[in-house]
Amino acid sequence: MKLISFRPDLQDKLEAFLQIMQESRGYSFDRLNLPPDIRNIKETYQDCGGEFWVLEDHNSIIGSIAIRAIDPEKRIGEIKRYFVLPSYQRQGIGGKLMAHAIRFAEEVKFEKIRLDTMKKSESAIIVFKKYGFYEIPKYNNNDVAEIFMERSLNM
Repeated sequence: MKLISFRPDLQDKLEAFLQIMQESRGYSFDRLNLPPDIRNIKETYQDCGGEFWVLEDHNSIIGSIAIRAIDPEKRIGEIKRYFVLPSYQRQGIGGKLMAHAIRFAEEVKFEKIRLDTMKKSESAIIVFKKYGFYEIPKYNNNDVAEIFMERSLNM
């Protein structure tokens, strides 16, 4: 397994991975109407003080995690696109992805990182709490999210 920064040549693999993830969670996936951040990973994440990583195993993407700046003045980042294929879950991979993203956030001097999720993402919520995230009031306009969390970083 290797964790790599997203490159444009990985776009098709990433979309195939996201399709599996969405469908495994009971959602449809429309490659023609991708969310704006997935169509513009470099601009949304990498050019704005964040990053987007994919975890590959045997030349296939099995996990992803991203972080972006949501309030550069207050040094607040946000975890996004945190997924691990169902067949790879409960093997510590999610924790390794989260630890990597937190180290990055500390390196770029974020003071806090936030995330949003749904109640049915029970395994992810366990990882979030393990890594020091706690619930906060709603901080964004994501109508799908039900739980909002934050973690302070070491300064």
